[in-house]
Amino acid sequence: MEKLVLIDGNSLINRAFYAMPLLMTKDGIPTNAVHGFMNMLFKMLAEEKPTYLAVAFDLKAPTFRHKKYAEYKGTRKPMPEELRPQIPLLKEVLKKMKIAALELEGYEADDIIGTLAKRSDIKTLIYTGDRDAFQLVDDKISVCFTKKGISELDVYEEDNFTEKTELSPYQIIELKALMGDSSDNIPGVAGIGEKTAKTLLKEYKTVDNLYQNVGKLSGKLKEKIESGKESCYLSKDLATIDINVPINVDNDEMKVNIPFPAEAKEFLLSLELKKVALSGFFSEESGGDKANEKTVKLKTVNDKNEFIKSVTKKEITAFVCDTFIAVFDGENENRIVIKQSLLDEGYESGEALKILYLAIQVAAKVIIHSKKELRKLFFSIGVEDNFDAEDISLIKYLTDFGGGETASDVIENYSLSKETPSFSLYQIYLNLVEKLKEGNNEKLYKDLELPLSDVLFEMEKDGFKIDLNALDDAENDYNLRLKSIEKEIIDLLGEDININSPKQLGALLFEKLKIGKGKKTKSGYSTSADVLEKYEDAHPVIPLILRYRKIQKIYSTYIQGFNSLADRKTGLIHTVFNQTVTATGRLSSKEPNLQNIPVRDEEGKFLRKLFVSRNENGELISADYSQIELRLLAAFSDCTGLINAFSEEKDVHSATAARVFGIDIKEVTPDMRRKAKAVNFGIIYGISEYGLSNNLKIPVYEAKRYIENYFREYPEVKAYMDKNVALCHEKGYAETFIGRRRFIREINSSNYAVRQFGERAAMNMPLQGASADIIKMAMIAVYNRLKKENLKSKLVLQVHDELIIDAANGEEDKVKNILKEEMENAVSLKVKLTVEINAGKNLYEAK
Repeated sequence: MEKLVLIDGNSLINRAFYAMPLLMTKDGIPTNAVHGFMNMLFKMLAEEKPTYLAVAFDLKAPTFRHKKYAEYKGTRKPMPEELRPQIPLLKEVLKKMKIAALELEGYEADDIIGTLAKRSDIKTLIYTGDRDAFQLVDDKISVCFTKKGISELDVYEEDNFTEKTELSPYQIIELKALMGDSSDNIPGVAGIGEKTAKTLLKEYKTVDNLYQNVGKLSGKLKEKIESGKESCYLSKDLATIDINVPINVDNDEMKVNIPFPAEAKEFLLSLELKKVALSGFFSEESGGDKANEKTVKLKTVNDKNEFIKSVTKKEITAFVCDTFIAVFDGENENRIVIKQSLLDEGYESGEALKILYLAIQVAAKVIIHSKKELRKLFFSIGVEDNFDAEDISLIKYLTDFGGGETASDVIENYSLSKETPSFSLYQIYLNLVEKLKEGNNEKLYKDLELPLSDVLFEMEKDGFKIDLNALDDAENDYNLRLKSIEKEIIDLLGEDININSPKQLGALLFEKLKIGKGKKTKSGYSTSADVLEKYEDAHPVIPLILRYRKIQKIYSTYIQGFNSLADRKTGLIHTVFNQTVTATGRLSSKEPNLQNIPVRDEEGKFLRKLFVSRNENGELISADYSQIELRLLAAFSDCTGLINAFSEEKDVHSATAARVFGIDIKEVTPDMRRKAKAVNFGIIYGISEYGLSNNLKIPVYEAKRYIENYFREYPEVKAYMDKNVALCHEKGYAETFIGRRRFIREINSSNYAVRQFGERAAMNMPLQGASADIIKMAMIAVYNRLKKENLKSKLVLQVHDELIIDAANGEEDKVKNILKEEMENAVSLKVKLTVEINAGKNLYEAK
């Protein structure tokens, strides 16, 4: 059955803009609205498969409605600066896709859509976020209304219209005539709202009939209707969609032809919208230069025996599976695609993995998506040997900080299908390496990230021991604690309640107990910690609820989490270190996350005591960089005052306090030092006077004076921060001292708050990123020293600026020396890096 789809371009791109997070190209071109619009478009194409399609747009020029009523749409906010350039971008995409993009001076998109819909004699769907279109619904026209963002649609058609709206489609115009429309600044009848308007229309059907029977009304209602007659009929005119627009477009011009031309795909790729461009709706053919793309002779293998034959005969030059890509010979383009099923369980004792390992041994060049993950797969079948390989995930991370992708994503993002790739896998690698060279990041890749992946593999493999008996005791203890607090809460309230239900809790606290106004949400009252903390003194149950939640989080996140992930035979927990996730270069961990265990409270201390040495009479030894970001700030800014404070081994916070408050260092009080410390660390993160005021609980003017005094005493720091921001404005990215980049798209936003965030990130990234680079250098150096000296001690954890080693009995002193030497000498700067070393039987004692 033939079908026509008409899209309100302005309405949908506006919805897409607010539904999608702000997205920009590396050149600062905003693209989030185009991205969202295309996602909606492709979803519609897949679901509806229309025969004909057109997108209608408004023009800036006044319409016939403005000529009737100058204030029409006069209250609308101006278009956001980040949305404005995306309208022509969308039109250009549609043009290249050969999709009809229609506009006509003097008319709105609604009028064009209404004309084409009523002119059509086939089933028609209108996609819009504007309720005005409801008046067009009839036996063949349906309206797909975007009620939430751009993905959730509410379909209005003849059969369900009255049930949904209490009106008939023609009455939408009558409704607007009476109640007006604030979004379009249509006045309506003064004092008549939606409820009254609907009541009148149920009785009188139309405004014509209403005014013919106005004598039946009484009181103020009659006065309002009579005095508002002129405004009512003006509003009706303004709200009526013109279905006789003089627009000439025939079905051939609206015909949907899939696949869309490749030039549209190339345009989307130029906007860095890879996922959209590689959606499968575009032709692979292009008039562009194909000199670098070679013909691929492809063979797909599902059977392990067939694969064994291919390997032994050396018939294949490359292969791909979800884990990695291996290339035997970059010149010869014959290659094989291994189906994921070949790696599935069911093949005898991981036989398929053994075959893959043999294949890698004879490969001329191996290109892997994640070397660490492949080594873990091989380790699972008893193969521990290392091998040379290039890691696409690391190269891609360093070139565009995409991160977190599987090999399948890499294939998809480089115009490849697992079934029928369009150009060689080797070419993907070459393209990424070229980008790596352009950013001068080859050394960062070869000397830091690639060798670090081997260190992380060993750390994940070795694991970190947890005291299982203590963990089991903790599970019982915390379970009892929760039950005890729950009973206390219920006894205090005098009724049974599900403490884990925010809806029940909110109603009880703010409606029954009336502890305050609260904060209303769609599902009830907010009972988040920040809300409840404001009412902590309002009722004795509040502190108990907060305590319950804290204990519950420790219990579920950590104690139960550790228990489910610990190996019951060895007591070892094997966390997973993420190397390609954060924008600053820092590592993170998961399953479990060992980097965010609470530090300052009793629960945090208790959790740390659970981690112990695996070695009999062994110790955990921790080495933590002391004030590394402040030392880096001093070195990179060449700040004499800070450099002297560190070189003379003064307390840097007291030294800063003395300067900021204009006193001798001996006169600095603990409170002054506390404030100076907040300024020192706040400056690193680009803190504002308001932020500092909030942190120190002092007036804004006082915070402002502290910051001004700080920059007066340390002018080099101000110059350094300003330079970082200026470079980021110019280049679009911030950079560490060894060339790691972070693209900060917010830096050139027209939105002040967004731009401020970008500027703070530009100030901090060179410091936080450098700190991440240095700890990674230290990890590699420490690991290599432990190995070189044949020590049994193992590097087991990295947390921000700290390394933790599980030291074997008798090796403690050697380990401490290695940590101190390698960490303090990881880089040579104007300010010496120092580490603080602690040791103990458990992680708490070692902190």
